[in-house]
Amino acid sequence: MTSAVSDPLVFEPLELRDDPYPLYRRLRDEQPVYADPDGKFWALSRHADVQAAARDWQRFSSAEGNDLDDTSLLFAPAGELTHADPPLHTRLRDAIKREFGVGAVRARLEPVVRAEVRDLVAELRAGESVDFARQLALPLPAAVVCGWLGFPREDHVELVGWFEAMLERIPGQVELPAAALHARDRMRAYILDAVRARRRRSRDDLLSVFVEAERAGALSEDEVLGSAMLLFFAGITTTSALIASSLLHLGRFADQRRLLRESPQIATAAVEELLRFDAPLQWLTRVAACDVEVGGRTIPSGSRVLLVWASANRDERRWTDPDELILTRERLRNIAFGEGIHHCLGAPLARLEARVVLEELMPVVADYELDGPVTRLYTQTERTITRLPMRVQWSAG
Repeated sequence: MTSAVSDPLVFEPLELRDDPYPLYRRLRDEQPVYADPDGKFWALSRHADVQAAARDWQRFSSAEGNDLDDTSLLFAPAGELTHADPPLHTRLRDAIKREFGVGAVRARLEPVVRAEVRDLVAELRAGESVDFARQLALPLPAAVVCGWLGFPREDHVELVGWFEAMLERIPGQVELPAAALHARDRMRAYILDAVRARRRRSRDDLLSVFVEAERAGALSEDEVLGSAMLLFFAGITTTSALIASSLLHLGRFADQRRLLRESPQIATAAVEELLRFDAPLQWLTRVAACDVEVGGRTIPSGSRVLLVWASANRDERRWTDPDELILTRERLRNIAFGEGIHHCLGAPLARLEARVVLEELMPVVADYELDGPVTRLYTQTERTITRLPMRVQWSAG
């Protein structure tokens, strides 16, 4: 939604925008430290300001949550480490972080991810009309996360149904719809049953790691449930958004798609550029723990502060031609997965899944183009695509 320069600058983060980036540019240029007229929040949009605030957990606290709506209720009452400051955050993260290291994730999950992608791509190649969202971007992370947690494959369809229900939101409304809360309750009961089974007999899965941490006194039962809920939910939605958005934009920038097809070794760099170009998680919030001066303005203590990752990653002060997708651009760290102590624990897995998709899909695609409207789901922060119809010309062989 593009506004004329003379129009009043109004930022309503709970509205769904197909293209929020013109508005983000106006925020960076006109009001980089934006104060909501109704006093509900402040917003930081320039890279330097967002990065500095994200690193400064003492003054920009996560203890009161990082949402503008009631999303945190999906993980209550405990275990949501993104809603905690040290020392609680340190304890929660330390209990499970070893499993999420880059090396550990690659060793355990890359063969699983590659096998899943190859199976899904083989199914896609059976036709010319495909839906990259429903047939690839969603089922891949769902299968990987459910499998890592140790949930049987025969349960995955029902689990994905609960996941999609938990994503439901009513535009502009803070309260979660009843369907989301009902799905949360069913998912929580399912995980509790699985936890009890792991207490009786440990298995080679992530849920057993959580249970071992509980047995060692590092996590409570509620923290085990909350951590598992968070991994299940965030592990699907963020990666699905990344993959779907990446395939959408590679369709728009055909020269970059051809470059990737001809040079698959650039897939790792391509993922970083795609993350920068359209962050799967657009923003999260903090609360000012004291009066904080940013850009010559004072944010009062107790204010909710949006850190707009997606805007920061398009900041002209850091990147040349930021609105262009350039897979070979100079590598500068993006903050699509946050920054500081709250940098996304699951980032290595999301990057791995996106990279493998590019490595396996691009070589067998001669060309593709949109074959209908792109449908987005209204969510508070994610760039979730639920329908991405494409007409694909597959390569021979």
